[in-house]
Amino acid sequence: STLSSSSAASDVYKRQIDSLNLDSASPQVQSSKSVNNDFAQYDLHNISPKEIDSLASKLRKTGDFDVRDILMLETRGAKFQSHVSSEGGREFDANIKSDLLASIEQKIEMSKKRNEPFESTENLLKLLQQIDASKSIPKEGLFA
Repeated sequence: STLSSSSAASDVYKRQIDSLNLDSASPQVQSSKSVNNDFAQYDLHNISPKEIDSLASKLRKTGDFDVRDILMLETRGAKFQSHVSSEGGREFDANIKSDLLASIEQKIEMSKKRNEPFESTENLLKLLQQIDASKSIPKEGLFA
């Protein structure tokens, strides 16, 4: 059941991306600013779908990040997952936390094993790793 809902979510995501007419030949948008401490409140190793929606919203508002990465992140959020769950007739709890970084790393490994494209997922992982690393950047003092 989880695999089929994951597949359904993946299909919906692919349709979203296709509707934007984005392809791998599109230029990559790099952030004009590095990820800062505004995102340090998010524990990407223990984050809920509601918190993912909040993070995606903040990333979108900055205008500094690739919309494709934000769309991929939103597929893990409460709004998207609750829609997929209701379509699949299953329960969904937007407050259950999970290790987002580990699940994305697993998705990349699965895609590689299946010989499926993984570059866009890898770009999302790089962005999330920047956010995760920003938590260790001092806000004040000698190293700020």
